[in-house]
Amino acid sequence: MSASAKDVLVNMSAFDGFHFDRHSELATIGAGQTWSDVYRKLGDVAPNYGIVGARTPCVGIAGTIISGGVSWLSREYGCISDPANMLDAKVVKYDGSVVWASSEPDLLWALRGGGGGFGVLVEVVLRVFPYPQNIWAGPILIPREQLEVVANGMANFVNQPLDPKITMFLYVVRKRLLESIGAASDMLVLHAFDACGEAHGRTNFQWALNIPGSIDQTKAHIVKGTMKQFWSPLLLQEISKETIINAVQWSDNIGKLDESLGDCTYLIFEPLSSRDPGGGVSSCAWPRPPGTKHILLLGTGCPSDAGREQENLARELAIKAGSTVLGEDADLNYLPNGFEDFHDAEKIWGPHFAKLQALRRQYDPMSRFKAAINPSDG
Repeated sequence: MSASAKDVLVNMSAFDGFHFDRHSELATIGAGQTWSDVYRKLGDVAPNYGIVGARTPCVGIAGTIISGGVSWLSREYGCISDPANMLDAKVVKYDGSVVWASSEPDLLWALRGGGGGFGVLVEVVLRVFPYPQNIWAGPILIPREQLEVVANGMANFVNQPLDPKITMFLYVVRKRLLESIGAASDMLVLHAFDACGEAHGRTNFQWALNIPGSIDQTKAHIVKGTMKQFWSPLLLQEISKETIINAVQWSDNIGKLDESLGDCTYLIFEPLSSRDPGGGVSSCAWPRPPGTKHILLLGTGCPSDAGREQENLARELAIKAGSTVLGEDADLNYLPNGFEDFHDAEKIWGPHFAKLQALRRQYDPMSRFKAAINPSDG
């Protein structure tokens, strides 16, 4: 560590315990693990059970929970940190004392998407439940030239009644990352998920599978990279054909502006991926706006060795991303899991911001913890 270092990064990987109680259907999990660890351990001891965990297996337990936590199962069961899914958490407080957060209800509430900074979360109790294991999921690659068809099909699809076990997301992959399949252009990737099984899934996503040029790769993984990133993850009430087209064109335009930035830019539509909290907005620290059931992840970036000018440009493009895609007058609702210093914390946490600030002062009086909400702001 250098003499100029301002932060201390603590390796939490030793907190790797896992205990499943079949009688109560609860799992007590060390918070230093990734979700990949949890899925593997749950599969070993309870192969017919599911858990509301992160879509991205490589991310950590604690960080996911304090930022709300979106799951493949969120449309059906809500966010990871919702009271129905997260029952308790063990926390090391700033003074070194250790408590179960349920003994201090305000602390447990703050952990439900409050952005962190209330202590170090070392263990969590999550509900598990019997869940289908014959899940049909994976990417369907569609040529970029079919954008109009995809946008129209997806807008119609997400606005019809669907089984809650169905969800999906849509993103763009650049041609140069698809050399292994001989792609002639950028591809739209529609990642389908249907926990009702393959036959059910293929029937529901037939509209995408039938698009000319589509490639069914439901068990393939194709993209990797290293870059500096700036996030602008948005909650949406509705997804329209125009929004889908605008987002893809936004991504294309960044590539035209600067090819290296274009290669580091991403957009991901995650329709049908959220719902209102089961206990109402007051039950969680993050009071997600009512009726917002879709997520749009917009991100800009630059190569890790880029200069300050490129990095500043990527940052500025991220700041303007939401209004560029949704319109200058759009009400932009950002998710806490992609919080950047240019986001308005008071807007994200809304009516709960003042209480969270007060709890930050209570649980971190010496400002030892790095968090989204600054106790002295406002």
